[in-house]
Amino acid sequence: MNTTDTVATKRTKNTTLPSIGQVRMLVANKLPKTKNQEESLQDKKPTVMAKPNAKGKVKEKAKGKVKGKGKGMAKAKATGKAKGNGKDKDKDKYIIRDSDASTPLALERGSGDGPHQVAQPSLVALHFMNISLRHSDVQLLQSAHEGVNERLMAFYYAYLQHRRYRSEPDLYFLNPALAARVRHMDLRQLWAMVRDRRLTEKQFVLVPLCNHPRSNGHWSLLLISRPDSKFYHYDSLDNCHSPLAVSVSETLRAPLAAWKFALVTGRCLQQQRQPAGKEGSSRDPASGIHLMCMTDHVADYVTRCGYATSSLLIAVDQIAAMRTHLLELILSLGGNLPSKRGH
Repeated sequence: MNTTDTVATKRTKNTTLPSIGQVRMLVANKLPKTKNQEESLQDKKPTVMAKPNAKGKVKEKAKGKVKGKGKGMAKAKATGKAKGNGKDKDKDKYIIRDSDASTPLALERGSGDGPHQVAQPSLVALHFMNISLRHSDVQLLQSAHEGVNERLMAFYYAYLQHRRYRSEPDLYFLNPALAARVRHMDLRQLWAMVRDRRLTEKQFVLVPLCNHPRSNGHWSLLLISRPDSKFYHYDSLDNCHSPLAVSVSETLRAPLAAWKFALVTGRCLQQQRQPAGKEGSSRDPASGIHLMCMTDHVADYVTRCGYATSSLLIAVDQIAAMRTHLLELILSLGGNLPSKRGH
C-alpha cells in the first residue's frame, strides 16, 4: 500500500460525509434568490418578531386599510343608500303634497302658510285645512278691481272638497299649487301623485289652471270626466288658455290611463276684457271668480247627473254675488274680516 492511499484512508475515517439535505441547503444559500422567494420568506416571518420601524408601521396601516376596505365600503354604501333614499322620500313628500304648508313652493305660490304669518299671527284672517288666509288675501275679495290669488283659490277648493262635497267620493278638487307643478314633474312624481290620491278611481277630477299665481293671473277650469272619456276645458276669456289645457291634459294621460280621452272646448259665460290703456288693464279681476262659480256648478251637475256637459249655464248674478258669498263663508268658518283698503 502506498503512502497516498494510507493518508486517504485516514481522512475518510476521521471525517463524515454531509447528508443530501445539508448539501441542498448549502447550494440554495449560495444561489441568488428570486423576488418571489424573497416575498415568500418575508410572509413566513412572524409579525411579532419584526422590528418596529417607520416602514413597518406604514405597511401595517396599509394592510389594515386593505383588509377593512370591503366591509367599510359596503357599510358606507349601505348607509349612503339609506340616507339617499330618506332624502328622496322627503323630497317626494315636499314636492307632491298639496296640503303641506312648509314647502318652499307652497310659500311662494301662496297656497299654504306664508313666512309673515308666523311672526305676525294677527294678520291671519282664517285658518282652514292647513291653509291660512291673510288680511291681504281677504282684501282682494273686498275690491271688485282685484283678482283672486292662489291662496284664495286653494281655500275655496279645500272647502268644496272637505265640506260641501265631502260625501262625494267620486269628486276630487286638485290643489291649485299642485296643478301648477304638474307640467314640471317627472314621470315618477306624476305616478306618485296619482297613486297617493287615487285619481284613477275618481270619476271626476277638477283641475284649476292659472298662468300666474298672483291676483293678476288668468284662471280657467280643466275637468277630467272618466264616464265621458273626455277632458273638458272651460275658459271665460276667449279660450286663451287652450295651449295650457293641451299641455296639462297630455301630461296627465299616461298617469291617469286616459289615452283615448278627447279634449273638448266647453262653452261658458264670458267675462269682459279690460279696456286697453286704463289702469289695471294688465290685471284679470274676474277670471278667478268665474272659475269658482264654474267649479261649483260643474261639481253640482256631475253629482246629480253622473256625467259632464260641454255647456255651463251660469248667470251673471252668480258672478256678481260670489265675492259677498266668500266673505260670508269666511265669517261662518270662524274667520274675521279686515278693514277695506283705503279706510
